[in-house]
Formats: sequence, structure tokens, C-alpha cells
Amino acid sequence: MILLEEELLKKLKNLEISLENKIIKKEEYEKEKQKIQNELKKIKKLNEEPKEEFIKKKSDKILIYSLILIILFFAIFFAFRFFNKVEIKTLDDLHSLNLNGKLKPEQGYIYNGFSFVFYDDLWNTKVQQEDTVFYISLHYSPKELEDISLAGQINATLFDSSDFIYYTFDPLLSDQRYVALSAGEFVRSIIAAFNKIPKAACDKNETKACSRVPILTCNNTNLPLVYFKHESPTKVIYDKNCLIAQGEGLEIVRATDRMLLNIYGIM
Repeated sequence: MILLEEELLKKLKNLEISLENKIIKKEEYEKEKQKIQNELKKIKKLNEEPKEEFIKKKSDKILIYSLILIILFFAIFFAFRFFNKVEIKTLDDLHSLNLNGKLKPEQGYIYNGFSFVFYDDLWNTKVQQEDTVFYISLHYSPKELEDISLAGQINATLFDSSDFIYYTFDPLLSDQRYVALSAGEFVRSIIAAFNKIPKAACDKNETKACSRVPILTCNNTNLPLVYFKHESPTKVIYDKNCLIAQGEGLEIVRATDRMLLNIYGIM
């Protein structure tokens, strides 16, 4: 291809000499010159086509190799995460991870030496009474309850010696959901951790259901009593034999959890 190009250039040069020496006319020169230039263009095009093809193939290879490397990177990344993922089967697994600092703050943290983990939409901890460990589930964790005030003194001897604990509330509340939720949280805990028998009461005899249970308030009994008081502000009050969890709406649930965590010696 190179030799042919050189021959055509040489032929073009001879053609120019022939024109200068007036061997051929200018019309004939132009005609032959155009032919030679056309041939040179064809040769040039043929020489460039393999280069372009080579560059195109090279670009395609780079693209393919890049895609392969990206796929391998993600495959290795997800495989690493899969094989290093800890399978959580029980609450004890979560507590173990928490104690080793492997949970995010919203998943679990240590508070005053107690492990709290968020599982099944509840905050869970373990409380030990003598040789027995109890699992406690609450709607709120300690850090969410630090703003709730707690005042007064509890008659610990009375509560410890009694086999039962009464709980009372206002039966005329239009919305009993949060009081019921608070009472359920309290009852579940005292049965599990303290082996006490919960007994329902009302603070006034205004309904058919209340006619069948004791009417108890903090002012009319010396029995161990928990009063779920649906009003603001949110707080916990200990008045010897009477424990008051006070708050409106979900706040009464927060007050109940604050009271329970104090009884457990956590906060």
C-alpha cells in the first residue's frame, strides 16, 4: 500500500514536470492530476480504516473489562456482607451484640449497666431478682424518660410483704386506651419480676364494672396501690402506699415506664 502511494506521488511529480516542459497541455495535466489525487485519497482511506477499527475494538474491550470489574466489585462486596452477617435468633443474641458495642444507638445501648435492645417494636432489658433473670418489655427506653420527674417515698416494706397490688383508674374517661396500655404494662411486669397478684379497682363507683371491684384512691386505703391518673403534667409520685403514674394520652404510658424502671433500680 505504501509502495503504491509512493508510485502515485512520483507519477504526480512527473506530471508536473511534463506540464512545466510543455510536453502536455494544462487541461490534460488537470485531468490526470485529479485521477492521481483520487487514487491517493482511496489509499489514505484504506490506511485509516484499520486504525479506526482497532481503536473501536480497543474501546469496546476497555468498556467490557470495566463492566466486569464493577460486577466483580459488587459481587465481592455483597458476598462479604452476606457471609459476615450475624444471624439474630433471640433477644440474648441482641443483648450480646449490644454488650459488645455492635448495635446502633437506635437498636440498643447500655444504661446504668443494663442492656436495652429494640426488638419487636418494644424496648427489652433483663432484670435479675436473686437467682432468677426476668425479661422486661417496655414501650420506652430510659433515655426517652429522663425528663419525667419522680418524687416522694415508697413504703417498700408494705409492697415487698404483700402478695397482691391493686391498681385503680377513672372509669369515666372517654378514651381508656392509654390507661389500659399502661395498666397492661404494669401488670405484665409485676407478675414476671415480682410475682405479685394484680387486682383491679376503680377510683369511683360510676359504672356496672366498678360495682364489682373495690373503690380505691390514694386517700381512702392503706393497701399497696398504683393509680393511673389521666391528667397533666406528666410525672411520677410516690406517696407511701400509693404510686401515681400521671400523664395524658401516651404520656401516661411514659410515666408508667418511668415508674417501673425506678422500681427495678435502673433509673
